[in-house]
Amino acid sequence: MDTVRQRTVAPAPGFHAPVDIAVLTERGKAEFARLEHDERLLTWTAQRMNDYVLAAERQSVAAVEVRP
Repeated sequence: MDTVRQRTVAPAPGFHAPVDIAVLTERGKAEFARLEHDERLLTWTAQRMNDYVLAAERQSVAAVEVRP
């Protein structure tokens, strides 16, 4: 996904300021396809939780190191 500034016309009735809108790029399409494939794997739940588990472990280690 990428963002693009929406074009606007000269001030007139209904005029609004330029707005950033999301645009699906080829890279974004490939990422959606990869995620769709990964969601069908039996290990999907474990893969999703890995980042959270690793972050929690790092916080636990940091807390232990701070204690006198």
